[in-house]
Amino acid sequence: MTLRRLATGIAAILCLNSPARAAMYKIDNPASNIYNPAARMNNPNPLSPPTQPVPQPTVTEVTTTTKPAKQIKEQPRPKSAIPQKSYHFKIVRAYINAAKKAFAQDDYMEFISITEDALRRISAGTLKASKKTERKLAKYKVFGYELLDKNED
Repeated sequence: MTLRRLATGIAAILCLNSPARAAMYKIDNPASNIYNPAARMNNPNPLSPPTQPVPQPTVTEVTTTTKPAKQIKEQPRPKSAIPQKSYHFKIVRAYINAAKKAFAQDDYMEFISITEDALRRISAGTLKASKKTERKLAKYKVFGYELLDKNED
C-alpha cells in the first residue's frame, strides 16, 4: 500500500510540475519592444502622416557648342631617375645623419636615395621609427625632389 501511494505521489508531482517547467524555460525576446525604423521600410506605420514625394528636377537639354578646354601646356615631368640603393644602417638616426651629410655635400640624388630607402624599410617593417621621424623623412624626400628640380633648371 505504501508503495502504491509513493508511486501515485511521484506521478502527481511530475504531472503538476511539467507545465511549470515549460513556462520556466520560455524565452522572451527583450529586443522585441525596441523601436526599429528599418523594420517598417516595407510596411510603414499606417498612423504616421504620409510623406510628400520628392519632386524630380526637370532636365533641359542645352545645345550650345563650346570650344574644348585648352590643352595643358606643360605635361608634368617625370621625377628624375633616382637609383634605388640599399643602405644597411641599424637605426633611423643613422639614416638621418647620412641624409644630412649628403645634403651638406649638395648630393641631392644621394639625399633622396637615403630617405627613400629609410621610408621603404620602415614601411616593410625592417626598421622601427616613430611617426614623427617617419614624417620628418617624408618631408626630407619632398624637399629633396624640390631641390633636385631647382638644380636641373
